[in-house]
Amino acid sequence: MFVCDDFVKRARVFRSYFEKEGLTLRPCAYDALSAILIEKAGFDVVGTSGYGISASIIGQPDIGLVGYGEMVERVRTMINAVSLPVDVDADTGYGNALNVYWTVKNFAGIGAAGIRIEDQVWPKRCGHMAGKQIIPTEEMMRKIKAAVKAREETNPFLVIGARTDARSVYGFNEVLERAKAYAEAGADYVYIEAPQSLEEVETLVREVPVPISFNIIPGGMTPPFTLKQLEEAGVRYLSVPMVCLYPAVKAIKEALASLREGDLGKLVHMGVSWSEFNEIVGLNFWRSLEKGLLSSEELLEKYGSSNVEEVAERERKEAENRWAGQKLQ
Repeated sequence: MFVCDDFVKRARVFRSYFEKEGLTLRPCAYDALSAILIEKAGFDVVGTSGYGISASIIGQPDIGLVGYGEMVERVRTMINAVSLPVDVDADTGYGNALNVYWTVKNFAGIGAAGIRIEDQVWPKRCGHMAGKQIIPTEEMMRKIKAAVKAREETNPFLVIGARTDARSVYGFNEVLERAKAYAEAGADYVYIEAPQSLEEVETLVREVPVPISFNIIPGGMTPPFTLKQLEEAGVRYLSVPMVCLYPAVKAIKEALASLREGDLGKLVHMGVSWSEFNEIVGLNFWRSLEKGLLSSEELLEKYGSSNVEEVAERERKEAENRWAGQKLQ
């Protein structure tokens, strides 16, 4: 399968973060817009949130209801929207080792810089939920080897992560043994779901021969470690899955409550402005492209002027002036 140079470059950049000291943050997106906002905020990598995607696509919890095809399509839109490396949460790989091979090969084909699979039984569930079951170590090792083979046939720099959910099922000793085995099978890093103390984290960093990663969800099962504590402990990669979705949900609820109360004036100040939103989604790029592709006559017919930048600036000022100081009820 051919992978374009841009996708290879993104994977190479992503891989370089594991080859240097320090903690890399992985804020997670659930759609293309949240991925764009992560990039504009100045982060180095965009993660995908399985729970966030499940909630935003079908409005249901992360319990294995979203399948491979839906996930590929959503992730493709995120990768196309940004220039950063995108690290993909691919659940369990959607089946056995053969499914993992196919999953990894196709995510590499759409431009994933990294992909992570986990050792839960499918259908899986969010790692912070009760009721999880995990597959045998040997089966997960076969999945990792299948992922490595898919990488060899697509993008040699693709980062492969292996997650274990064993902590809440069989305890820490099982986590440690699995982490070592997954590293041996070829994982570039091991992701531990919800370690329960800094001592556990430090033991993993010391004894597992590849970088250690996990996530923190407000209200979830991982203790509220600070970034300084984790960096000092030697953690190299930290996911923050709900950093976009939880605040967005709260803001939407508050905006809808204001609308229900009939307070349109309050809505003006609760979000970004019309012109700010246009900038975020790249309207200026499309206006510039239109200017280069259409004739002066066509532009004059559409806008009343062939100067697209002037039209855009006039439009922005008119909108701001129209709503400045408004208190509508």
